[in-house]
Parts: sequence; C-alpha cells; structure tokens
Amino acid sequence: MASAKMPPVNYERVKDYSLKVLERQADNVKALYRADANVKRYLQLTKSQLSIYLQKEKQLYMGMFG
Repeated sequence: MASAKMPPVNYERVKDYSLKVLERQADNVKALYRADANVKRYLQLTKSQLSIYLQKEKQLYMGMFG
C-alpha cells in the first residue's frame, strides 16, 4: 500500500545525480549501476550468454568422459 502512494521515480534525475557522483568518485559501484539505464538488459544478456557457455562446456566434458 505504501508503494502505491510513492511518487514515480524520475530516472533522468537519478542518472544526472549518478554522473555527478562519478565525476568525484569514478569507482563508485552504485553510481555506475544507476547511471546506466540499460543495466538490466545487460545483466539479462550476460546471464543468457553464460548459460549458453555452460551448456556447451557441459556437452564438451560429457563427450570426453561420458
């Protein structure tokens, strides 16, 4: 119920603030995460690529030892 009363997030503002933080602290992980609006897409892509790699590796070892 409380989340329904919260104002919508202004992502442009979050991105601007994150970039300001990165000017001072280039290695700030939270700011790096928040500055990139496509981070969820990149995470999903990475998980997908890792899954494909692990399947290929599994098949390779099954051929060697199975």
